Amino acid sequence: MLRHRNRAGFTVIELMSGAVFVGILAALAIPSFKGYVYKGRVSEAVSMLNEIKTRQESYRSRHGRYAAVSGTGEWATAAFTPAGNPGSDPVGWQSTDEWEELGIRPPNVVRFRYATVAGPPGGIPPAGSNIPNDDFWFAAQARGDLDGDGDAFVMEVYSNSRIVYNSAAGLGGWQ
Repeated sequence: MLRHRNRAGFTVIELMSGAVFVGILAALAIPSFKGYVYKGRVSEAVSMLNEIKTRQESYRSRHGRYAAVSGTGEWATAAFTPAGNPGSDPVGWQSTDEWEELGIRPPNVVRFRYATVAGPPGGIPPAGSNIPNDDFWFAAQARGDLDGDGDAFVMEVYSNSRIVYNSAAGLGGWQ
């Protein structure tokens, strides 16, 4: 009489098939997970830019002009807060008198650096912003390196628009 042995384990083929299956699932899941992480990080900038826009409009109703917290004109000469680029890790927010006067108080740490420039009628807005300069104007910008690759992801909001613009819109990714 033949006796059948009880199998107590897996064959090498079964183990390798399982490893390949888990690898495929991981390869599909990791990019999707990173996308959700980056979207969560971007929500800080969207929220902050919308807060800046609201506070700028309130400031104008009280003072008749927008607050030039970071200077006037081009982004290259604007004073960003925080001064250094946060990279993929958040950094502390050091407020200034100008940000306090505008009423901006973000959480203790931020993943983006922020600036808002403003000018009078006839003043020159930042290049590429398409802000008409026939009235008082402002522009606010958030810059961050969400994935730590050295390329900044930029978001902007303007006094003449309700849209938050971002640098990756045409590229389809996180830059």
